[in-house]
Amino acid sequence: MNKIETEHYRSLLLKMLHGVDDTIEMMKENREAEQDKYSSGELSNYDNHPADQGTELYHMELNNALKVHEENILMDIKDALGRIDKGVYGVCAQCGIDISKERLEVHPYAKMCIKCQESLERAPLHQRKGRANEELVIDAPFGRKYLNKQEDDEHEGMDQLRDLMKYGSSDSPQDLGGYHDYEEYYTNKVDKQGIVDDMDQITNEEYKKQLPN
Repeated sequence: MNKIETEHYRSLLLKMLHGVDDTIEMMKENREAEQDKYSSGELSNYDNHPADQGTELYHMELNNALKVHEENILMDIKDALGRIDKGVYGVCAQCGIDISKERLEVHPYAKMCIKCQESLERAPLHQRKGRANEELVIDAPFGRKYLNKQEDDEHEGMDQLRDLMKYGSSDSPQDLGGYHDYEEYYTNKVDKQGIVDDMDQITNEEYKKQLPN
């Protein structure tokens, strides 16, 4: 990359730097990501509808995510300016080949070529985050299999949840719907979770006992 091209990308980066910096400062001035902006200011939330509280929390988290996104772009831009000063700008950090000019025009702070970037995005989570090989056997967090992994037919996510709830939960007997104590709840006597028909409750032992000799 010649000096004219380098200065062109430097000017693009500086223009983006000022724009992103102004956006972050504006968000700070307007307190977009601060909790008290969306809080009702009351000492107790007892008489507030949970849906309203959920909306307030959603907007706070959304604006905080947008602010963090802008801050990450700002760091990438500063890193790209540092690569220009070091004379390594426009070179893929993964494979070492030149990044296409078309890509740099759109994303002047790009660290990798399109091929390496796509390969990184298709890689499993533990590879993208640089996690230790030992975590291959657990999957973050702790080998869950609710939404991000196909469940086993013999022991699915709800079975795991019930196994854990046997050791206690935040529910009291009045929240359990027809049960009078915890021990009765975990026998599955009333709502018969996981049972489609009453015949499903018959065990092999009970079935064999009713067979003629």
